[in-house]
Parts: sequence; C-alpha cells; structure tokens
Amino acid sequence: MTKQVFLVLLLNISFLGLFAQQTSITGNVKDVKIGETLIGASIYVEGTTIGTVTDFDGNYTLKNIPVGTINLKCSFISYETVTKKNITLSEGDIPVINFEMGTSSVELNDVVVIAKAKRESALVLLMDQKKSAVMKQSIGAQQLATQGISDAASAASKITGVSKQEGNKGLSVRGLGDRYNTSSLNGLPLPSNNAEYKNIELGLFSTDIIEFIDVEKVPTANLYGDFAGANINIVSKVHSGKSYLKLGLKTGYNLNLADADKFYLGDGPGALGFDNFDYPQDLSTYDFETNWNPEEKTVYPNIELKLSGGKTYKFENSELNAFASLSFDNEYSYSDYLERKVNGSDYVRADVRGEKYNYTTQSTGMLNLNYNWKKNKFFFNTILLNTSDQMLREVRGTLFDLAEVGALVRRSEYERNTVWVNQLLGKHELKEKMDLNWGIAFNKVNNIVPDRKHNTMENGTDSEKYFATNDQANNNRYFHDLTEDEFAANLSVDYQFGEGFADEDYKGKLTLAYSGKYKTRAFEATQFNHKIKENRLVNVGDIDSYFNNDNLQKGLFDLKVLSSDFVILSTYDGEQVINAGFASLEYNLSPRLLALIGVRIEHVFQKIEYKTALGEGKEDFNELNVLPSLSLKYALNEKSNLRFASGITYTLPQFKESALFLFEGITDVIVGNPYLTPSTNYNGEIKWEFFPKPSELISVAAFGKYIVDPINKFVRASAGNEFTYANTGDWAYIYGVELEAKKDILTLSSDHSTKKLYLSANLTLMDSKQELDQDKIIEQTKGQFNANFNKNEEKLQGAAPLIGNANMTYKYSWAGGKKSVTSSLIYTYVSDRLSLIGYSSLGNQVDKARQTLDFVMRSKIKQWALSLSAKNILNQDIERKQENASRDWIVKSYNKGVKLSVGLSYTF
Repeated sequence: MTKQVFLVLLLNISFLGLFAQQTSITGNVKDVKIGETLIGASIYVEGTTIGTVTDFDGNYTLKNIPVGTINLKCSFISYETVTKKNITLSEGDIPVINFEMGTSSVELNDVVVIAKAKRESALVLLMDQKKSAVMKQSIGAQQLATQGISDAASAASKITGVSKQEGNKGLSVRGLGDRYNTSSLNGLPLPSNNAEYKNIELGLFSTDIIEFIDVEKVPTANLYGDFAGANINIVSKVHSGKSYLKLGLKTGYNLNLADADKFYLGDGPGALGFDNFDYPQDLSTYDFETNWNPEEKTVYPNIELKLSGGKTYKFENSELNAFASLSFDNEYSYSDYLERKVNGSDYVRADVRGEKYNYTTQSTGMLNLNYNWKKNKFFFNTILLNTSDQMLREVRGTLFDLAEVGALVRRSEYERNTVWVNQLLGKHELKEKMDLNWGIAFNKVNNIVPDRKHNTMENGTDSEKYFATNDQANNNRYFHDLTEDEFAANLSVDYQFGEGFADEDYKGKLTLAYSGKYKTRAFEATQFNHKIKENRLVNVGDIDSYFNNDNLQKGLFDLKVLSSDFVILSTYDGEQVINAGFASLEYNLSPRLLALIGVRIEHVFQKIEYKTALGEGKEDFNELNVLPSLSLKYALNEKSNLRFASGITYTLPQFKESALFLFEGITDVIVGNPYLTPSTNYNGEIKWEFFPKPSELISVAAFGKYIVDPINKFVRASAGNEFTYANTGDWAYIYGVELEAKKDILTLSSDHSTKKLYLSANLTLMDSKQELDQDKIIEQTKGQFNANFNKNEEKLQGAAPLIGNANMTYKYSWAGGKKSVTSSLIYTYVSDRLSLIGYSSLGNQVDKARQTLDFVMRSKIKQWALSLSAKNILNQDIERKQENASRDWIVKSYNKGVKLSVGLSYTF
C-alpha cells in the first residue's frame, strides 16, 4: 500500500491541475462593515469534512463537492458564523458564493473549524500572538511576499529588535550577536553551515518554503538553554487546499555593475555553484586544478527560476498533502572597496583601495509530506540547499614593511555550502485530553573553501610588480573543508485538565518532555605558501607565467606547508552532546490571568581536539544546568494583554573560538582561545499589547539581560596583534524598550473593489555596558593570552542603541479579489554599533549607522502574478570607523548597489 501511495504521488506531481473536479464552488469573504477581505476564514460544507480556508485576498475554492443540495458555512474567530442554506449543485456547476461577516457579540463555543487556518496570514499570526501563553513575534508568508523578502534572514530582520550584521552572515537580536542566538526548523535544531558561526545562515532558506517565522526572545522550558538573544524558528510550508503548480521567473540587475569597466572572477568555478577542487598531495610538482589569473566574465542579468506545487490525496480514512519546490537564483555584484589598518598614534600601517567582484548562486529543493490518519498526523521534510559565493578583491596602496606606495593585494575566493535537512515529526491524540508530539532530525553540512588564492606584490609599475618576500605566506593557496553531522530528537506529552473559563478548552496543561542533540564537527585546512627564491618583475595579469611547474622545477620558488616540504593538515574536531528533560505547567489562574511555569534540566558535554601550527591539545567540559522560566499573561480586556517573562539561560563558546587555530584575512588574523568558559544569562521582559482590530497591534515592551562571564572578540596584546576571544569580564548587561505598531490607515470598499492603506513600524532603543578586566584574561588563560584595554567598561559588541523598521503598503483589489495591485515602501535604520573593542591607544572600531529603503510592487491578475522591485535605493556606503583619540578613521568601506528586478509567475 505504501509503495502505491508514493507512486501515485510521483505521477500526479507532474500533472497538477490537469484533472479538475466537475463540481466546485468559489467565492470571497469580507468584513461587512469595512469591506476588508478576511484571510484564513474557514469555509466548509455542513455535515462533511470538505473544507478550506481563504487565501491572502479572501478568496476560496471548494472542490470534490457531491451534486445535490448543501448548506455552506463560513466561520472566523471573533465573527458570527454565516450559513448559506439550500444551495443546489448540478454536475458542471461552478457557482460563486460570497460571504460578508459581522463581528460576533457572543462566544463561538459550538463552532467546529474543519479546515485549519494557514498561519501564513498576518491576521492569523496576530490572533495567535494574542492568545499565546508565551511572548513571541511572527512574520508570515503573506508579509514576506508583500515586502518582496527573499530569505529567512531578511524576514527575521523585519521583526522588532532584530537586525542583520553587515560584514558577516549572522543576526543581532537586542544587541546580542550570533553567539547568543539559536535557530531551528519546525522546533528541531539546525546545524551551522560555516566554521565562523554558531548558527546556520538563515539566508539559505528561501521564502518559497516558509509558512512563517517565530522569534522568541525570552526563554521557555521547551527551548534549548544556549541562547540569550532569541530562538528563531522557521516553520516550513505544508500544503492544504486545492492543487496547484506554480512556475516563476525573475530577472534583475545591480546598478553598481555599470561602474565596472570589466568584470573579473577567479578561475575554476562554474555558473551553477556545485564545483569542488582538490589540493595536490606532492609538493615536488605544481599540480593545482585552477589557474592564478583572474578571468574576465560576461555579466548577464540576474536570474531566478522557481517551480513549486502542491496536491492533496484523499483516501478512505486518511489524507496525504504533498508540497514540492525547486529553485535556482544567481546574482552579480560589484563595489569599490577600501580597507585600512591604523595604530593608536594615527600611523597608517595599511591603506589599500580597489574593487570587489561577487557572483553568488543558491539552489534549493524541498519535499514536504503531511499524512493525516484519524487522530494522527505525520510530517516529513527534506530540504537540500546549496549556495556558492565567488569573490575577487583587488586592492592597491600602502602596506607597512612592504611598500609606501605600489603594493597590490589580490584575493580570489570561492566558498560553497551544502546543507541537507531531514525531519520526521508526529502529533497524536492519545486521549481526549492527552497528546503526544515527537520529532527526529538528521542534518548534514559541508562547507568548503577550495583553492583560495592570495597574492601580495610590491613596487614596480601598475602592470608589473615584484612578489612580496618578507613572509612566505604573502602568496598562498588555501583549502578548507568543514563537515558537520547533527542528530536531534524531541518528545513531549501534553495533558489538559480542568474546566476552562469562557471559551477556553481547559484550565491547565501539563507538559513533560525530552529534547536532545548530538553534533560532530570535523574541520581541516591547509595552506600552500609560495616561498620566492628568485624574484623578478611579473605581469600582474599573468601570475601563472611565474607560478607554474616549470619554474618550480627550476627553483624560482618552493611550495611550503607550515614551513614543511610535505602536505600537513591543520585540524580540529568538535563533539557536542546535549540532553534535556523539562516540565511546564500552563494554568489559567482566572479568566484573565494565564501562567506558564517551566523548568529545564540540561546536561551539556562539549569536547574539542586540535592540531595546528600553534600547537595541539584537547579541551572538554561537562555542565548540568537547571534553567527555570516563568511567563504571565493578564488580559486587561478583550483587546489588550499585559505580559511578564523571565528565565535563566547560558552561552557556550563555539568550536572555532575554542580551537587554537589561525584564520587569516587581508589585514587581520584571528586565533582561537582554548580557555573559554560558558556565560550565564538572566533574562526578563514586561510587555503591553493592544489589538484595536484583528489586523492591528500596538505594543510596548521593556527588557533587560544580565550576563555573567561574557565572551568578546578583541585584539590580543602580542607582536602580531591578532584578534582572539575571551571571557573579558565578570559581568555585562543590556536593557531597552521596544515599540511596535500595525495600523490600518485607510479602507475604502465598494461592490466592485477594495482599497486599503496600512502601516507597520517598530523601534528598539537600547543601552548596554560590560566590564573589561585584563587580569581576568591572564589568570584564566594561564598567561597565554593578554589584553591591553584602554578602559575598564565598554558597550556590548553588536548592540545598536537604535533599530527601526517601517513598512507602508497600499493594496487595490477588484473582481472579487481575483485581481489586485499591491505596492510597499520598506525602510530600515540601524544606528552605530561597536564592532571591536579598542586597546592601548587604539580606539574602538564601530560600524556606522545604516539606513535602507526598498520599493516593491506586486500585481495579480487571476493566475498571473507580476512583481517589480527596487532594493537598497539609498545605496549608502557600509563603513566601519576606528575612533582614535585624535580623530576617526574609516577602516573599511564598500556598498551593495541598487538592485532592480522584475518577476513573472503563473499558477496552474
């Protein structure tokens, strides 16, 4: 039977929409007073299980309806149920049945919703936020589409207090960066895809596969304890309703490309982003797979191809919903680039300027199966993600100890990430008041940098220069390979008890649960240094004329790995095991007061072994953490809540931070610290939220976090002034206020059309402080690491005092909602924030304030959809400044360019 079901699935996905049923009903649902379409309203045939929900435009379609006379019902939370009686259907009929809903003045105790409302809708998510026992904020597929948001990272950054961190691929939540956050998919943890970061890059997740995103900033018992900023949970799209097949094509162009006379990339990688290259095993011959010389490329318009579809299969006592998605997109970009290194006396040790070229790709495949059988639900997700980033930077100028003028640095890099996520989840109603929920996951990650090529040259002319020889690593080829495997499991039993107040189903709910994960990481890297023995003028456009096998055999240069004549790998291996049991009690103390009390007992084992040029060793620790949490919700009235939440969490040092490993940039070097210890975090928040209408929200929140033994990145006091990590003090704190508003500005409705203007905005104001104690670092690291801070207290790294988002949207729809035009203007502001703590006479490095403005327009004409967008309209330079005592220096600068795009899709 199972094989037959899957065979039917595979055959039918190819023919979605070709076999429409003979009898169906379509229509639209609106608010009777204001004419606003209602999203997520339930439509069902009385006495049957035939039902659906309205889409983003309030439209619905019911299929597979038996001929004869039926009663059709429409229900929606806070509205009176409406019934259309004695509708006669004949074979081939497709009647249009519209509903106008009035606000309910009585409780809807007897309404049974047959079809579950999709949580893609902003309206449904707001209602869920209002009723939830925990503090959370969500953004759904509807808002993502309206704002033209393409990935999960950009989506999360539209939520109050969340911002993207320029220069890396992480998110900052209430001033706390990647180290302090966690990410999950359908409640199960996600692995990291990069040696640099703790969390997976959320930009990997296309919005096509997302139903909504939840952000929880205060701990609850069900969340892993290793966070202080937020847990960001992506909920994958599950098909329901009518079958469809959607084809999409988008093309675009970055206006910065017009400033590039020519476009160059490194040799080797192709256009699709699935390449890999091996390093040679023998240093006596020059046998690399790619060339040094950059290649001139033809720049084509960016392209995005998407194919997705869903279908429902009904059996005698069960139902199978299938959703599949395939997509590919690429992007060319170009920018002027500046990088400086300045000491505390304002002496410029490096001042280079030039150009940065990028070509990126992303390929995504997803299959989601949802099988419902009686009181059992099963969900299977498999997602394959592949991204690539080709980058070429060529800069010229001054480098200390090389050339006062005439230095040239060129770095050609190709990075590829492959992520495979597999999940199986189940929900079972064991008894009327008892549910069982479980989930298992296996995730696999591979992050590679195959054959990064780095040249440093000096003197000569613009077209011919000498290789820099003061360090054999000045000209090198670098390879690294990271693999990470993660197994995770959740298991919980919910038991409801007591008679609930008003329309509540229960008075209390007790949850007993287990969650755990086992993660292994293997990282290996090797760098082939080119030791120059006979220097000569070389054409900067033809490095291969010097670095080749003939010249190696002639003795013009030698290949060295860690100064040796044979290939040596620098490695670290990490293992992490977390097992947790937790219990929570959700209890309605009164019709207005709801409490959620939880305790999580979590055991953590983490081990790292490393063998590098700096040494070898093994470090591990065991910790048992008892993590209590409390959430309270008091309903001031039917439209407003007062909330309070608090809890204890911790922050683990990451594998890369703990390994005594050396990572080299163009002007900086990062080294790990094996003496790091976890931090402990105390979290608290109070919030008032007001819902004037189902689609509106006004909220004010005050929050605070106190961190014991915070971890920071800083400049090590040493001859090389490397960047490193340490528990830089005994304490740190951050506090602030968040304001959020979602408001309908104007709604005009007639028999033929609806016009709506609405605004959403949020603002976060923060302040922070931490202790800096260099004696603590010396003592903790047994004298191996030292700091020379120029003050005893400082702001928290990554904490922007002000973050704001605003979105104004206008929507005009007609023809019963089947035709519409939506336009949105989206603005984001992030103020100055600390990037690097200063030392000695050297000032702090600060990422300068940045603002962005996007415009998106979408038009829908029946099955056709057209989109136009202009992203990053302001095209502000992204700058990092160093605040020395005498003056500020710009130490890094580039920009992303204005991105224009047009897209077209058709839904069968």
